[in-house]
Amino acid sequence: MDSEVIALVIASISLLIAGLSLGWQVAEWLLSAGRPKAKLIHGVQGRGGLATGPVEKSGERRNIQHLREQGFDGPEVIGVQVTNHGRSPVTVDSIALRLRGGTMSLVALTELLGPELPHRLEAGTNESWYVDADLGHRLVAASRSALHEQIRGVYMTVAFGTGKSITTPTTLRM
Repeated sequence: MDSEVIALVIASISLLIAGLSLGWQVAEWLLSAGRPKAKLIHGVQGRGGLATGPVEKSGERRNIQHLREQGFDGPEVIGVQVTNHGRSPVTVDSIALRLRGGTMSLVALTELLGPELPHRLEAGTNESWYVDADLGHRLVAASRSALHEQIRGVYMTVAFGTGKSITTPTTLRM
């Protein structure tokens, strides 16, 4: 084997290893940050707790009559569950209820059920915040009557200390 061929093979292998190393370093850097995800939830309050579940892609509201028969006789709630899938903590600054198809939003300050904001969400953990569904109904009604907007439902957004925000991918029809 010629020395030029050996040098070319060694240089090619070195270039491949350097590319893989760079790719690994970039992946490590991207994965080391907090990666929050939000899920829209709907349910009812009562008996010292909340009975909730995720909103399906169809956006249909849960049949809470069965829950009421079991003693969950409190107010209907809409919430957001934030899960940090990353390796670093994130700080949740605010939660807002927004209208799909509209411009208005509701940032609940005093009527928010859940941990006090701002809240530090550690890596691999989740927390949930809820608002009374009546606030959502009133927000939809105000937007439809005053602004004549075609509202398809409500969703929630979460703002973080970094200035970024995320939204729930599903919409609860109202």
